[in-house]
Amino acid sequence: MSGLRTNLGLGLLSAAAIGFEISLTRLFAVQQFYHFAFMAVSLGVMAGAGGGLLLLRPRHPPLWVLACAFSASVGLAYLTIETLPFDSYSIAWDARQVGVLFLYFVMAGLPFLMAGWSIAACLVQAGTHAHRPFAANLVGSAIGCLSLPALLSVVGAEGSVLGEVAFGLLAAAAFSSRRPLRAALAVAALAAGSLALRPPAWMALTLSPYKPLSAALQAADARHTLTRWTVQSRADVVESRSLHTFPGLSLKAGSDLPEEAALFLDGEGPLPIVRIQTESAQAERLAANMPTSLAFHLRPAARVLVLLPGAGFDAQLALASGASDVTLAFDDPIVHDILAGPYADFTAGLLSRPDVHVLDQPARRALRSGDQQFDVVLYALSDPFRPITSGAFSLTESYALTVEAFRDAIGRLDEDGLLVVTRWLGTPPVEAPRAWATLVAAMRQEGIENPGAHLVAFRSMRTATLIASRTRLTQADLAATRDFMHANAFDPISLPDLRSDELNRHNVLQQDIYYSLFLSLLRDPSETIARSTFDLRPPTDDRPFFFHFFRWQQTPDILSTLGQTWQPFGGSGYLVLLALLIVMLVLAIPLAVAPALLHRSRASRAAHLRARMTYFACLGAGYLFVELALLQRMTLLLDRPAIALATVLFALLAASGLGSLLSPRLELRTALTALCVVLGIGVMILPTAIVRGLPWGLVPRLGLATLLIAPSGLLMGVPFAAGLRRLERTSPGAIPWAWAVNGAAGGVGGVLATMLLVSYGATVTMLLGVLLYVGALLTSSRLATEPWLPAATSS
Repeated sequence: MSGLRTNLGLGLLSAAAIGFEISLTRLFAVQQFYHFAFMAVSLGVMAGAGGGLLLLRPRHPPLWVLACAFSASVGLAYLTIETLPFDSYSIAWDARQVGVLFLYFVMAGLPFLMAGWSIAACLVQAGTHAHRPFAANLVGSAIGCLSLPALLSVVGAEGSVLGEVAFGLLAAAAFSSRRPLRAALAVAALAAGSLALRPPAWMALTLSPYKPLSAALQAADARHTLTRWTVQSRADVVESRSLHTFPGLSLKAGSDLPEEAALFLDGEGPLPIVRIQTESAQAERLAANMPTSLAFHLRPAARVLVLLPGAGFDAQLALASGASDVTLAFDDPIVHDILAGPYADFTAGLLSRPDVHVLDQPARRALRSGDQQFDVVLYALSDPFRPITSGAFSLTESYALTVEAFRDAIGRLDEDGLLVVTRWLGTPPVEAPRAWATLVAAMRQEGIENPGAHLVAFRSMRTATLIASRTRLTQADLAATRDFMHANAFDPISLPDLRSDELNRHNVLQQDIYYSLFLSLLRDPSETIARSTFDLRPPTDDRPFFFHFFRWQQTPDILSTLGQTWQPFGGSGYLVLLALLIVMLVLAIPLAVAPALLHRSRASRAAHLRARMTYFACLGAGYLFVELALLQRMTLLLDRPAIALATVLFALLAASGLGSLLSPRLELRTALTALCVVLGIGVMILPTAIVRGLPWGLVPRLGLATLLIAPSGLLMGVPFAAGLRRLERTSPGAIPWAWAVNGAAGGVGGVLATMLLVSYGATVTMLLGVLLYVGALLTSSRLATEPWLPAATSS
């Protein structure tokens, strides 16, 4: 087989593999919950297992057979996920679900096993030119991370899976040396690609019964009116007379409520699409009974910026309350497309009104772009109520709810402007208190020494509304606030002149924990946060996980309730990552120690074995640590996770592919030293560069991201290829093992890096990535030593 055809086939197979990994993140996020998508991050360990198979069976099947097996296993994995339901909520008491989860992992990992086996075989076949197939693997992956996920926007996740099957069959055709077989495989690939454009109905994804969309569709009169996929999300709209979502609505409100449709993103929601004329008496009555309307009582005829606007309900409330001008910043473009398209008439043409302006920017960039000042900056409560105990969203980043974002919001206010934030109340009290702690921290960083004189907080039955003023609140402001709360039976949590007899009068709690907690966070935030059982630290751009409240001291309580509560994950989806880490270690350790078990060596060779293992393990884990830290950073710069994922993977993998091709011309230790220096500089300059680039247009921001990523990516592509070349000189049999160790460490590193990102932030994660590359530098001199494994052969 020619080297060109082999590298072409390897590139196509690598593209299909990374496309399937990205598709899995979307499938798991939609079908199950956001934290479940992280299972796809850890599947790299299965690619490493391909190297282990090559050690056990040096005469591997023909490459075209492995590529066909990849395509077949992609289809089998999807059918398993679709037809064998996994119930994450009953796993605490139903042992069968553990088996189902393990089967999910095995079946989803089979395609990566086949791809990894093929890549390891190509590396062995290439001999001293192993850097070429390694480069083909990286470049193919880079192309795949752009082309195949784009199918999601056209044909949905179901069609993208068929697209990956087609790419696998094309790879098999490229690998085959027989023309009739190549023609047959090409026809099969064309058939799978054609089917991807119109996936059969039986492939439609089945959602978990615990998804809010699944629950909404159980209503007797529910009508599922719309489904759309993008790379970022899946949107569904349901209409039913039973739908009523008015977060914070006063208990004194009447029953004359408008009709709603419900918008769900990735099966989560609902975001209410409300049928109402904003100039009507019904709209005025409704607005008067909603918590955020206080801001418009305090600042009549306000110019308003609405962030995280959901499906536009808060914009309708602002207009009904007398706002003179409303600007919206949608984080997900599909919401705008639905409101401006099929549901434009339903919302009475909300987005086409002359006093409504839509920014083509998500919340954070909207705050950094332009110089327009507003009377009110309003954070809408667009997130659905999420029980903290499930932890299903603790891994969800939000750059709109960080200290830096609140500072940016304060900076967009007029001199007497108001920042309004509404969050859910819950048990335990964490979401609203964290928002309060974040707001207090932002105000102090803005130079406001006595934030309490600028702040108001009050609660309804299920929500807390926080209002911050740039200037000290006047007595007139406080009097109007008290009148509004009394009229709507809202209870104060914090006022500059709050009296004890005003507390807990309407929505009565056995103990008014919010008053005491908010007061403590205002007076001594550091000590209060340190004493809290739950993590109430204000999120930052470095650690933007607003919904992550887990602390290790919760673990005993979580374990004591396993099997006794409906929701198994205690304080956080963080424990799902811990479970994945255990699975990774169980799979990775045998891969790493297989050579020592199969080929017992003298003590003098054991040190070389450990050095080689350390070198390739540091490369595998270090790559994932840096990749995920860069992805976290670039999500802020590039607005949306999907764009950031495609950009980071493409730039990093393409640059690494070039680095692999250049590796014969570069001295290994020099390249590793340069890499450590470049990554260290990146740790220092990335935060500033990204914030400076936020106001730019998309193309300049993509250019900035590429410029920040490419130098590191280029140097990160050198060490593995160079290490293989050194092994080839004395120990060609070690190449499959090196691939296995690299993949195993990458699988473990991906989970560990995610855990570190959530708890300690991107800076710490990237610094640890630098240390891992330092470890590779220190062990690189031990690679070219005496042989200790027999050479692997191919069929």
